[in-house]
Amino acid sequence: MLKPAPQTPLSALAVMRVLEDAGLPAGVVNRVLTRDGAALVSAMLQDRRVRKRSFTGSTQVGRLLLAQAATRVVKCSMELGGNAPFLVFADADLDAAVEGALVAKLRHNSQACTAANRFYLEEPVADAFVVRLVRAMEGLRLGPGLSPGAQLGPLGNAESREKVARLVEAALRHGATLETGGVVPGGRGYFYPPMVLDHVEPWYSTT
Repeated sequence: MLKPAPQTPLSALAVMRVLEDAGLPAGVVNRVLTRDGAALVSAMLQDRRVRKRSFTGSTQVGRLLLAQAATRVVKCSMELGGNAPFLVFADADLDAAVEGALVAKLRHNSQACTAANRFYLEEPVADAFVVRLVRAMEGLRLGPGLSPGAQLGPLGNAESREKVARLVEAALRHGATLETGGVVPGGRGYFYPPMVLDHVEPWYSTT
């Protein structure tokens, strides 16, 4: 059974169409749409026919699902929120490192649990890497996905953009330096510009 995330139900419906077009027999995979995900999941986990649970999402929700699954010892696979580091050492090819950083950080507009969330730079190349990264970020163009030349689209919803803005403000209060971006643009859409924070406090970057 497939229950899509409430923010992206159409993507899951498209996946189902692909499976059907590929010849998957009816009933092998079933999609379930609901406005009350908690009630649906609770009912599913109480059903003895359910033997495996797979979840991709936040760590907070993952904890709740694991606790529910524990009552029947249902097997679980969890892909939860990460805090992946991107490392740049003194002998790195900085142009290649910046190119890799853009891919690691900005795939799916940074809305991926595997995206790099913090950068550790060896001191001899730190300043030079930041300069190159800022230049690359400032060269990216925001716009709707189908607009000509757009390289970054909007975030998924207003809550996501507000969370990003709060995180940036908190980092600045704790001593980080804003090198570029950090200002929510006007107009329609949940856009947030490419942004670089430098000298983020170590304790803050891991929370």
